[in-house]
Amino acid sequence: MLLSKSLLVFFLLIATINSFELILDERTEKCITEEIELDSLVTGFFKLVKPKNKHVDLIVFEPTKRIIFRKNRFDAGKFAFRSEVNGDYRFCFYSRKIQIAQAHEQRVEFKIQQGSDAFDYSNMATVEHLNPLETEIRKTEDIIEEIFEEILYSKGREEAMRNINGKISNFFFI
Repeated sequence: MLLSKSLLVFFLLIATINSFELILDERTEKCITEEIELDSLVTGFFKLVKPKNKHVDLIVFEPTKRIIFRKNRFDAGKFAFRSEVNGDYRFCFYSRKIQIAQAHEQRVEFKIQQGSDAFDYSNMATVEHLNPLETEIRKTEDIIEEIFEEILYSKGREEAMRNINGKISNFFFI
């Protein structure tokens, strides 16, 4: 029993970080899609690994195709935003045409965090004068709240799918 509780706490405290390394040839585009819930804090870090030139752009699209972040010709950078729409956000890297004779591939390191993983608890601990235990409790509370919201979201989707399934089966049996 104690072991199962310990494992549960351990897995709740592990931060989920999505980290990628992309290889872009000249004049290519690579996009990463991430499902992000409404009103989630999203932070990201990106950099060229051993940059030979700065001919790579990053554009972030929300599900409605609206551009919410753009960085042209970068060697490194960060972004942060709060999602205004629920759905699949696209993080697209574009390699521009290089005018020199020899083309180079570009390696891009990209990390994205969302929800409580994106929140800066060290800053909050300093401002609110929290000790490390209180900070960890605050993190755990936020994680539990996210899990609860995810369960409610999943139940809503399950009910919607059940309704669609019922309508389809009624349609075929009538």
